[in-house]
Amino acid sequence: MAYKKIILLLSVVLVIRLSQCERLHEQIYSSIEGGAACFQRLNGTHQAGCKSPMNGAVGVVQMIDDVSDAAWLVNNATAGPYMAVVNTAMFLDVIDLFMLKSDNVAGILIYQNGTARPKTFSQESTCPNEVSSDPASQCPASSGVSWNMGGTGLLRRNIPFPIFYLPQTRIEEIDKINNCFQRYNLDRANQNGKPLCSIQLKSFMFAAVNSEVCLRRSTTSALLTPTKVCDPLGDQNVYFSLFPRGKGVEVKTKPITLVTARIDSASLFDGLAPGAASSVVGMVTLLMSAVTLSKMLPISDSQLYDSNVVWNLFNGESYDYIGSQRVAYEMKFGAWPTFAPMDSSDVKLHVELGQIGGSLNLYSENASWPLYAYAADSYTPVTEFLNEMLTNAKQFNMTLLPVFTKNIPPSSLHSFRRILKNETESGEFPEVLLVDYKDTFTNAYYESVFDDADNIGFVYRNISVGPDGEFVPTSALLANGTMREWDVQVKISRLATALALTLYQRVGGKPYADDVDASAHLADEMLYCFLRSQACRLLLAADYATSTVEVPVASAAPLYVGVAAQSNTPAIFAGHLLALLAGTHLPLNKTGCDALNKPGFSYYWLRGWNHTGVCMQTTMNFTQAVSPAFLLQDYDMSSGMYSTWTESVWAAMWARVFVSGSGGGARAAALAGAAATLAAALLTYWLSKHADLLFKQPADSIANDAASGILRTVNC
Repeated sequence: MAYKKIILLLSVVLVIRLSQCERLHEQIYSSIEGGAACFQRLNGTHQAGCKSPMNGAVGVVQMIDDVSDAAWLVNNATAGPYMAVVNTAMFLDVIDLFMLKSDNVAGILIYQNGTARPKTFSQESTCPNEVSSDPASQCPASSGVSWNMGGTGLLRRNIPFPIFYLPQTRIEEIDKINNCFQRYNLDRANQNGKPLCSIQLKSFMFAAVNSEVCLRRSTTSALLTPTKVCDPLGDQNVYFSLFPRGKGVEVKTKPITLVTARIDSASLFDGLAPGAASSVVGMVTLLMSAVTLSKMLPISDSQLYDSNVVWNLFNGESYDYIGSQRVAYEMKFGAWPTFAPMDSSDVKLHVELGQIGGSLNLYSENASWPLYAYAADSYTPVTEFLNEMLTNAKQFNMTLLPVFTKNIPPSSLHSFRRILKNETESGEFPEVLLVDYKDTFTNAYYESVFDDADNIGFVYRNISVGPDGEFVPTSALLANGTMREWDVQVKISRLATALALTLYQRVGGKPYADDVDASAHLADEMLYCFLRSQACRLLLAADYATSTVEVPVASAAPLYVGVAAQSNTPAIFAGHLLALLAGTHLPLNKTGCDALNKPGFSYYWLRGWNHTGVCMQTTMNFTQAVSPAFLLQDYDMSSGMYSTWTESVWAAMWARVFVSGSGGGARAAALAGAAATLAAALLTYWLSKHADLLFKQPADSIANDAASGILRTVNC
């Protein structure tokens, strides 16, 4: 019974000790909440991005207020390594210095400057996707020609220390760190041997070297454990056709106008890739033009027309054009898309909506929106399209200037010009690219956290949508003063309308004579869903209808492509919006909807505007956006033909601040331990030396011991 009481007592003591240890940990460490870490990606030649040691990187806090602080840290500081805390306005001024002299830099914590944005902030290179560009491109870094003038190239470089980012919404964390710095670290001259405010950043990455090595390690480890160290980048492309296509649907193959844009964007930090100007404006314009043209040319009239329009949203374009490379590769063999294959000879014109949002803020008080159309040659389909597009754009106060050059800006056109080289150069596959810049990007925040809603001047109007998905016409919004001609929603709707009118002429053979146009109200909702909140009425209506309603998070979905092993939400959102807004509503329940299998169509049971479920018949479908490099056996990863980007696996990423000890306590403990050991040794020696004096035995005991010793000896 007594032993049970002892066990109970020991258990109570253990619980008390553990709780005391937990409270002690909380007193020592303070978590830095809301940060986003730079992580590691790899390609066929090298690794890029950031990582920390396995147990995290620890450094003494140094607030970087100007370049002199950074110079002191790398050249004169003696208590390091240091953790540089720098705002976004200073980051570009000091990052090269930290990269050049990284021995004393444990890591960097970047925080958003609340007073003003930097003039430029782009972690992409000056020549985006340079390796996968058409050989005729004039933007190798050595030539001095740059599309992205403010690019640092950090997305493509191996960074020797971890970097974390804190947005403006987490400025209280910076206040906490600054208070700690002011209390302990302010005296630069006397930091050695003192308690110092420090930061620990944990972002250990399992992959290393390059994609070939990390994929081989993943394959090898799979024989023993299911652990992977990296995954190929990839997701899904979104396909939509004006009229149904494929065997059993078309009496004869119709020539196609291919209209494309990109879904994805990128940034240095996990979960932060808003892509407003670089991708969202082009994507929304494409979606709205598809919806508008589907109303001008109903699917029921498909037999009346001899041509078709196919829209496609590419995914993974930030990383050597993953999505468009896959389409061009399969089109080369007449295998794209698998459900309605076409080859390059079926495409009579390819129109790409490139980066068209960078100049919206430049003309925020002006209804004009100058655009440029790049084409390698003035082939007849290209000039006909440009003439028709210019005519339709003029009525909305937009200009479109043709630029005929082999030096095509970064876009999916490079994938087709490389993989379908003979077809594009001969004019069999004519292409044109629409952008809002001529020589260099107008978007100063390309592929960065600042390419957000504010970068394009978007202000959400929050106009009610009708019970059956009715949107207020642009003309009515302008008439009642809800919107103005220079609002981004109006400009995007105007461009989508001009594009739809031009495509109508290509299909119908004559100008459109009715009054259907794209609604700025719809543009308002789409921009809000992609840039502000996934919990928006448009995406709720376009979501899958399930028995349990799960409201999405009230923040924008990052547009980073992610890994091929799992689908991300932006592509699904875009596809479902096409199904909801441009598809045909069928009066069926879920069982009846799931049973349909008509050639040329897909069927989706979506939530609908009243959230009770709706069956949508649509030509929309998804195709794989995974590089051909991961399909071909024994592919040479260093050849540069196809994208080879992978993403490292990681366990956890976190940051915390604490006060590191001065070292005096540890030294005292060491000295005390050494002294105690020495004293114990001396005492033991003295006791051994004087044992006969300290431990005298009685005579009879000695005699007995002697006798027993004799007996033991005899017995032995």
